[in-house]
Amino acid sequence: MSNELKRVLLLSLQAAQVADNFEPWKLTVASPVGGACALGFDRNSESLLVVSSNGQSVFDCTSGKRVYRNRDDDGYDPLTLEGRRLDDPDASPFQMSGSLGGGLLTTTPDGWHIDTLQLDWPRTYCILQPPQASIYFLHEKWREYRKDASYHVVKSKLGSPIAFGFSWTGKTLVWCDRVDLFAWTR
Repeated sequence: MSNELKRVLLLSLQAAQVADNFEPWKLTVASPVGGACALGFDRNSESLLVVSSNGQSVFDCTSGKRVYRNRDDDGYDPLTLEGRRLDDPDASPFQMSGSLGGGLLTTTPDGWHIDTLQLDWPRTYCILQPPQASIYFLHEKWREYRKDASYHVVKSKLGSPIAFGFSWTGKTLVWCDRVDLFAWTR
């Protein structure tokens, strides 16, 4: 990335506001998770499994409710990066993403996509971009093509999140660090 592009991106990001909601996304979960180490989505719903030093939680991201909590066990296997719901042992395992690896989807089936930029380390800018748009279109070489450079700053914090990405359905976006969990649905 050229120094000029870095400068343009950084100036835009520093001037941008972090919002709780950005159409059509609405904040549904804002929860402390103390010691979070991994999370993952059910493949067929908006259920989110979060494991931390305080056990396991399951959130329904559509309603925003925590539907299960276990403070004694987390159901997480860090070697396989899989988590099991302790309230439903017959459920399929969750593929987990967190401090030990793994990853969430970075693009939805209809083209929403995320990016994580560290242009002024240690600050990390986590951004959401609509279909066909890209923050990189801010560079002057794209002006004549009338490309969409719109984006939303989801979070701007020191350090990196342990997980940032979409559910399998593409209807939920999640951001989590070791302390806080945020989820948006559409």
